[in-house]
Amino acid sequence: MSLPCPVPHCTRVMPGHATVCRACSSGLLRDLADVPSLDLHLDITLTRQARLGTRGAGGQDDGALPWDQRAREARDVLRSALVGWVRVLLADEERPGPACPRCEHASCLWIAAAHAPADTLPALARWLIRQRRALLAHPAVEEAVDELVAAVRQARRAIDRPAGTWYAGPCGVEDCTADLYARHGARTIRCHTCQATHDADDRETWLLDQVADVLGTAAEIARALSGFTPGLTSAKVRGLAHRGRILARGETELGRPLYRVGDVLDIVSASA
Repeated sequence: MSLPCPVPHCTRVMPGHATVCRACSSGLLRDLADVPSLDLHLDITLTRQARLGTRGAGGQDDGALPWDQRAREARDVLRSALVGWVRVLLADEERPGPACPRCEHASCLWIAAAHAPADTLPALARWLIRQRRALLAHPAVEEAVDELVAAVRQARRAIDRPAGTWYAGPCGVEDCTADLYARHGARTIRCHTCQATHDADDRETWLLDQVADVLGTAAEIARALSGFTPGLTSAKVRGLAHRGRILARGETELGRPLYRVGDVLDIVSASA
């Protein structure tokens, strides 16, 4: 017996024993798996607030440029959706020990802390993936799919950029705040608003400096830096760690090590 998928705007059918159709469930898990990468690119987008160190016509520092409001709102919406469904599943989870939601005994606080993920977008998303059976079996799973997929879609729109390009910061010439985008390998970048020309190497250095302290798994770092460091793979990042050339700065909810982007860049730059 087939039933219509309950997810809003989905017109597919599903087996009677399923809660949502396979396309919706698979799409949700793919979107959750993409959150760590989105988090990194939202960080890059939000570096539009960073001080460029350029000088205005009067020789004065132009100062910090405003945040990209779309990226900030998208991050808030995505975090709210992730936190909301983590709390829903935690409330339904059967845990040993007292179950009072307001209990403040030391043992109860320890149990709650042991099960709750860290308050970061990658940790929240990875926790939901780990709890995918409970998530997809939840009576309100269609709401989870609708809310989480919409939040991820909004984050993607906030960091949207021309295909095959990377964000090179705001122009900053004579108060021009237009966004600059460059293709990998380009030597110069021309602002489409004021026609000013920028050195691509300088802008690439600036961008990578902004994300140097971001943490990510080997796969996330390799994917994020693929255009800037050709040939960098997750296996190479793990190899650097295995040889002790980079150190783990934390770990995911699944126990995967997290490395600092700047540490990987330092090794790659020295090798080049």
